[in-house]
Amino acid sequence: MEGQFDLVVCLLGTLSHMLDNRQAAACFQHVAKHLRPGGLFILEVAHPGDLFDGSLLLQDTGAEMWEVDRPGRKLMVVWGTDMDNFDLETQVLQRTVSIHTMRNEQMDQCLPEEVVPYRQFTAQEIDLLATIAGMEVVGIYGDLNLQVSLTHEDAFRMVMCLRKM
Repeated sequence: MEGQFDLVVCLLGTLSHMLDNRQAAACFQHVAKHLRPGGLFILEVAHPGDLFDGSLLLQDTGAEMWEVDRPGRKLMVVWGTDMDNFDLETQVLQRTVSIHTMRNEQMDQCLPEEVVPYRQFTAQEIDLLATIAGMEVVGIYGDLNLQVSLTHEDAFRMVMCLRKM
């Protein structure tokens, strides 16, 4: 990639596909290389409460379902099952993903399940990665709505705003 930018955005837990520290550090260094001084890196990852509340250890992975409704049709993406495995050392969750379609309230099609490795990050890890790459944390939020703090009851993601120094 060529050029420099004022803003780089990494949403929907994309950073969580960097499964080890070398991959994550390379990602941050690449972003910093292409940010102008004062440029922002916005990233969204799983809420750290998912890591620390014990639910991952108990395999209570909090399955999520995303739905899209159209007249007579529905698409459902199920992200996570109670059988998903979490590795304490690597902080990688093996997330099961399945896609289902319904037609006129009847199950129409189920695509084969996939298992996607998904790393859980903490704010401290992201802060360290940012520091190593020459960036600083300028904000931490619990949603893309900046009025929702990380500790707010409506917080369900961790959104961090980093600035290139």
